[in-house]
Amino acid sequence: MVDTNRDELGSYFDKIKEPILLYKGVVTCPVCRKKSLELEEHLYEVPYFGRILLSSGKCTNCGYVYKDVRLAETTKPKKIVLRVKGEKELRYLLVKSSYAYLSILEKNYEMIPGPASHGFISTVEGVLHRFMEALEVACKGREEEPGCLGNKKWLERAIDGKEEFTLVICDYEGASKIMGDDVIEEPLDEYCSGKKPEWMYSWS
Repeated sequence: MVDTNRDELGSYFDKIKEPILLYKGVVTCPVCRKKSLELEEHLYEVPYFGRILLSSGKCTNCGYVYKDVRLAETTKPKKIVLRVKGEKELRYLLVKSSYAYLSILEKNYEMIPGPASHGFISTVEGVLHRFMEALEVACKGREEEPGCLGNKKWLERAIDGKEEFTLVICDYEGASKIMGDDVIEEPLDEYCSGKKPEWMYSWS
């Protein structure tokens, strides 16, 4: 899915051409395992990334909503590394596919893929906002505890471009990308192998 913060992405969405419907049908739901997920897949031509596959659907049995975005033209599995030094890198666009692992190394923040995970298009700053939203849910009712307060303050500084950090994407499908200078793409290593969920080995 695309990031919901339209102001953050500016006029990016205005440049997206009309989509092409590639598939419409009913598939197995990853949550309830019933063949009741009504799915549509559209192909978009978007700036910077080229062709993007956007999938969306809803299960008529359990109500699960599925959304995913990925590069239509995949590459080899890879590790993507970006050193974020300030406001410039915060504005970089990225695509994270549903099966990719994402982390901020210095804080051990993680987005761990699961069978029902969603992919998204965002900016690096948008990723920080996602972690902030997760922190607010996890710390509800105990906002003043040292761990919650410390992480909130760090994220606020990072969003303002006042913290340097390393963003890593372990892209097990070759369907993710970060657009910008000084982005390093390299083969999957021991770090990424250790972060790959066990369910994904049987899936692959």
